Amino acid sequence: MLEFQGISFIVTQEPLYPVSTQELLVVEEKLQVLFPEDYRTFITTFGSGTFLDLPLRAFSPHDIVENLLNEVRERLAMYWFWRDSTESLTQTLAVECIPCFDSYDGDDILFHPSNRNRLFVLPHGNEKIDTFESFKDLCNWYINRYASLQPPFHFSPHQSLIDLEEI
Repeated sequence: MLEFQGISFIVTQEPLYPVSTQELLVVEEKLQVLFPEDYRTFITTFGSGTFLDLPLRAFSPHDIVENLLNEVRERLAMYWFWRDSTESLTQTLAVECIPCFDSYDGDDILFHPSNRNRLFVLPHGNEKIDTFESFKDLCNWYINRYASLQPPFHFSPHQSLIDLEEI
């Protein structure tokens, strides 16, 4: 059993595929940002993957820059459902955010470069944006949201085969 910030989980299939520090730094340089500390630690320790019972998925830096960033930003520019949460995040700022997690419920989980350690959850089907200062707080929010969730959670790692020169 593994643990990260007090959240226990079991790897469903070995091995883990931690992201290299080099890949992380290349993507951060390309985006001109630093990823949140919790994300950096998680991704370089365990890698990208999906929690099978906790509704969270961690993206690899490569997937963020190559596949997700433009798609998420374009979608948020076109569709904005969180009008009641402008005190925490406006649409203009949301379009500048970078996704690092999401949920299989359709929630976007992003951070803004101006405060990289604050995670914003833009829930699917809810107009209130939630903010979290840590991965642990984010996980606990999902655990409280779904009373049936009990640790340890099952984590399915994703292998990312990339050529750093392509990034």
